[in-house]
Amino acid sequence: MLEINGLNVAYGDTQVIWDLNLKVEQGEIVTMLGPNGAGKTTILRTICGLVQPRSGSITFQGQDLLKVPAYNRAKHGIVMVPEGRRLFPKMTVEENLEIAAWKPDQKAETMEWIYETMPKLAERRKQLAGTLSGGEQQMCAIGRGIMAQPSLLMLDEPSLGLAPIIVEQVFEILLKLKSRGITIFFVEQFVEQSLKISSRGYLCEGGQIVLHEDSVSMLNNDYVRQVYLGIA
Repeated sequence: MLEINGLNVAYGDTQVIWDLNLKVEQGEIVTMLGPNGAGKTTILRTICGLVQPRSGSITFQGQDLLKVPAYNRAKHGIVMVPEGRRLFPKMTVEENLEIAAWKPDQKAETMEWIYETMPKLAERRKQLAGTLSGGEQQMCAIGRGIMAQPSLLMLDEPSLGLAPIIVEQVFEILLKLKSRGITIFFVEQFVEQSLKISSRGYLCEGGQIVLHEDSVSMLNNDYVRQVYLGIA
């Protein structure tokens, strides 16, 4: 579904992504791990068109994505749930969801599925988004992404700032999205939990992919266990 080859990205004179290669197959959940400042968010922003690469290619469903303007990439099926949720705090939950619904014929059905999958949102549908708990805001942000009918849903650290029990709920939602046929590519720092719901993982350090394995192999990798899981 998504293929990146030889990607180089810079902010001014500072290069942050180096010759990056990455693939996401249709129907997968793929996670990208790595420390803060590794370039993970930049990769997502480049896929969305918010950052222009110096060189390299990005192909999505066989199409050259770099020829598609950023404002049209959602219509091609690429949607990102950004770090920090970025909700409209003075709009209700329902209004935050509705604003992303650009396919009117599927709006009611999609919203009903969101409320069934995340019943807390149904309870809070008339509540201002800015008054929700952190976990509820994250669910609302994911719901807004679903309203845009993505083929590929990308999430930037969906567990950020959430209690462990809420993190589990968020990851359960991602599995439900996969069962709905949505491909998921997400950035995380919760190594063990994210790999357990993923088919494959990438490890990004210093703007480069330093490890790419299936999730089971990655969980058993000595380097990952020592550096990221704290297991000798």
